Amino acid sequence: MTSNPKADMDLQYVQALVISCLDNAGIARVKVLPGPKVEDAFSNGCGVSVSVGVLLAADDHVTRSSEIDPIVGDLRGMPDRSAVAVIDKTTGLAWAPADLVDMHGAPYPTCQRTALKRVASEWATAGLEVSVGLELEFTVFGGTQDAPVLAHEGPGYSAPAFLQLEAWSLDVLTALVEAGVPVEQIHPEYGRGQVEIALAPRNPVQAVDDYLLARFIVARVSRRHGLHVSYSPIADSTTATNGCHIHFSARNGDGNVFYDAAAGTGMSPAGESMIAGVLGKLAESASLLGGSALSVARLQPQQWAGSFICWGTGNREAAVRFVPGLKGYEDRQSNVEVKCCDGAANQYLAVAAILAAALEGFRGQLRLPAEVTVDPGTLSEAERERLDIRAFAPDMFTALDDLDGSGFLRSALGHELVNAYVAVRRGEAERFAQLDREAVIAALRWRY
Repeated sequence: MTSNPKADMDLQYVQALVISCLDNAGIARVKVLPGPKVEDAFSNGCGVSVSVGVLLAADDHVTRSSEIDPIVGDLRGMPDRSAVAVIDKTTGLAWAPADLVDMHGAPYPTCQRTALKRVASEWATAGLEVSVGLELEFTVFGGTQDAPVLAHEGPGYSAPAFLQLEAWSLDVLTALVEAGVPVEQIHPEYGRGQVEIALAPRNPVQAVDDYLLARFIVARVSRRHGLHVSYSPIADSTTATNGCHIHFSARNGDGNVFYDAAAGTGMSPAGESMIAGVLGKLAESASLLGGSALSVARLQPQQWAGSFICWGTGNREAAVRFVPGLKGYEDRQSNVEVKCCDGAANQYLAVAAILAAALEGFRGQLRLPAEVTVDPGTLSEAERERLDIRAFAPDMFTALDDLDGSGFLRSALGHELVNAYVAVRRGEAERFAQLDREAVIAALRWRY
């Protein structure tokens, strides 16, 4: 593992290290080591059960896949020394993401972080530099978890909404910055009780590590303020739904591929092909971008959730939104946003699926479909069919069948990982199939 001078320096403060792995249910599972054990953990890790890849979010029920017996066998969680963050110097609490290895030290097939590393390395091999930035939407509640109350009443994006959560917001920002999480901004979102944090672009693995750490810190600060946060796609049926928007940009020897002043689309042919690649694989990737029992229900028109498979410049109802940079800053800022992802996903897998599809489009020089310049939900079915604007799968079972049958994603992520993921998410879908929506919302509100 790479040494990081800052991380090495910060280890002097560490009295306890939280080692975190994000599982197939979208839950961050942790082990906490005391200070004297930390240095040794960087070389031989900590014990992790094989079951960590096949636990359900709903109730931690253990399922299984054709390759994984959750009862027999052990793994090691190897914390990444270069990604250590000291969260609290007073208490000596630190955090690090981990890769999963088998007892021979080889990468475990269902390690999602390793899968993203593998996809990211293919971009480098292709002579491309890719950056990823995530936007976290979540709902903040006061009251108790048994009787939650939305923590701000809006209006959306407003000063009054910010002032209702001013002390909490500033403490969150301070804690994130002190832990080294690169924050772009925090603001009250559109819905009552809703907040968004935008993280700065980084390399793909760092970006998801930042995301995991940010969620941990936000939850920790919220507890001190007597507040509760939920990243569930639908945390409360009376307010807006929560997404987790994934932005990415890419550079080659000519600069940002999503900026070409001479092109009609405003981007280079390479950038156009990347968007085409993402669009072509979105249907089979949908259950990776949001695999919970509420993820499909979130993808509704007129909710800015990106519920139609199409693209448009600045179009918040398209699943893929091209975001040009400010004049004079286009080379630095132009990027692509995938809107149909949510906080119940495993973001290592979600980002890996998007980047693998974009690279496939680049390599195949795919042709970009026509841009959609209106809200696709306002078009007739005949118009959408003519423009090849598709809806996502109507239910999670269908979305999982699409993933299960995807030779492309099986090649990109590995058969064992896809099989384990499908087993977990199918188990979740079956668990909630007979419950009404409010019961599902209540059951999952505090799991994400």
